[in-house]
Amino acid sequence: MKSQKIISIALGAVFCGTALWAAPEKKASAMQAPKAVVTVDDVKTAPDKLNRRYSGRVAPIFIITSVARVSGDLIHQGFKDGDMVKKGQLLFAFDDVRYRAAVASAKAKIQSIKAQLAYAEKSLSRHNTLFKQKAVSQDTKENSEEHVNDLKAQLLAAEAQLILAEDDLKNTKIYAQVTGKSGKAIYAPGNYITPASGKLVDVISTDPIRVRFSISQRDFLELFGNEKNLKDQAVVTLNLPDGTTYDKTGKIVIVDNQTLNATDSIRVWAIFENPENKLIPNAAITCSLSRNAAVKRAAVLPSAVMHDRKGAYVYVVDKDNKVSRRNVLLGNTDGEIQIIRQGLKAGEKVIVEGTHKTFPGSEVETVTYKKRVK
Repeated sequence: MKSQKIISIALGAVFCGTALWAAPEKKASAMQAPKAVVTVDDVKTAPDKLNRRYSGRVAPIFIITSVARVSGDLIHQGFKDGDMVKKGQLLFAFDDVRYRAAVASAKAKIQSIKAQLAYAEKSLSRHNTLFKQKAVSQDTKENSEEHVNDLKAQLLAAEAQLILAEDDLKNTKIYAQVTGKSGKAIYAPGNYITPASGKLVDVISTDPIRVRFSISQRDFLELFGNEKNLKDQAVVTLNLPDGTTYDKTGKIVIVDNQTLNATDSIRVWAIFENPENKLIPNAAITCSLSRNAAVKRAAVLPSAVMHDRKGAYVYVVDKDNKVSRRNVLLGNTDGEIQIIRQGLKAGEKVIVEGTHKTFPGSEVETVTYKKRVK
């Protein structure tokens, strides 16, 4: 009995000790780790402002090369080299004596043939009457008909010759086909010019004028989606070689019908007013592409965006303060806001400070960001 009592006391002491050691451990497990404190901000909407820069080249709408269509002495130049000329202005005049004479000769020939034809038609009429009376032979009547038809053919040929003669006379004067800037004349008055002499001068239209540049297929599809939107919404501005901005904006008027093999980009042409000739044909220039109808998209502070091998993502905090990862497709940024093209919608909350303190699935305490995205 005595030994059993001793064993019972010993076991009681062991259990008491175990209870004393277990109590602190149970208390410690009941204590939860503190929640991470993070700063959150609402997802806003903002205009998806577009600004892309490309290298371009000034391209005139028209380059008209004047050449001689007749031969003759060049007797007059109606402009000074490098002058601005107006459409219809006389550029060159050739000695036209021979060509005026050719026109007069062609007209005279027509009058002669008409007189012969009138007589021949009267003769044919008489022969027809006499043939009915059996006063002339059928051969005589047919010869008369043949003569009338031959004179009619000669008249047509003479009238065609007059057209050519008048055209040659017209071509003794060369007029500007467009308003633009002239180049240097190749030949001075006094030279004998033929059609084989080649170019006499170039006149290049300068107002309005086009600027040509190429945009990538990605920019074309991502920013505009189709050709109609590109033409309707795109606004082009220019940076001049001296660093200044050209004071007029341009509009895209032509989109090429195929991509460039070397760069897989699309060539476009924008048109600009150029009253002071600041845009010089064939000059290299920097083009900035923007959009006149900005699309409203989700926007966050740039600090909310993180990156890993899967791409860009943000931490979204739900109404229960639980954190989840959200993959996003980024748009434009101006340093103050980051446009989100896909993955977020306005009104959701994202972590903008303290992303390193938490992870998906955890619960956080939130502090509202003070400076709001405009």
